[in-house]
Amino acid sequence: MLLGEIDEIVYHRPKLGTLNTRVDDLRVKLATWPTDGVGSTLSAAELRLLPYLQTHLSLKEIGDRQFVSRNTVSTQVASIYRKLGASGRSEAVGRARELGLLAPSPLEPTRQRLDVASST
Repeated sequence: MLLGEIDEIVYHRPKLGTLNTRVDDLRVKLATWPTDGVGSTLSAAELRLLPYLQTHLSLKEIGDRQFVSRNTVSTQVASIYRKLGASGRSEAVGRARELGLLAPSPLEPTRQRLDVASST
C-alpha cells in the first residue's frame, strides 16, 4: 500500500532528488526479504510499538506509555520478532531500520555518510 502511494508521488513529482533511487533500493530489499509464509506485514499496533524497541524502556514501561498491558506488549513484540525474522530486540531494530520502518540511529554511520566521507 505504501509503495503504491510512493508511486503516485513519483508519478506526479518525478524530479524529487534521490527519491527514485531510494524507492528502487527499497523494492529490491523487499523482493529479497525472506518471508515465513504466515504474512509478514506488521499490524498498526506493532508499527506503533516498534519505535519503543530502540529505547531502554521495559515491556511494562512501553505498555504504560501505550495504555496497554505488559502482556499485550509482550505478544506484539513476539509477533514483531517473528515477522522480521529476529531473535531479539536489537536484531529486530536493525532489520526494521534496513526496511526503512525506523530511522537510522544517529550514532551509526549510514552508507550515504560513508560515501560522502570516502569521496572527499
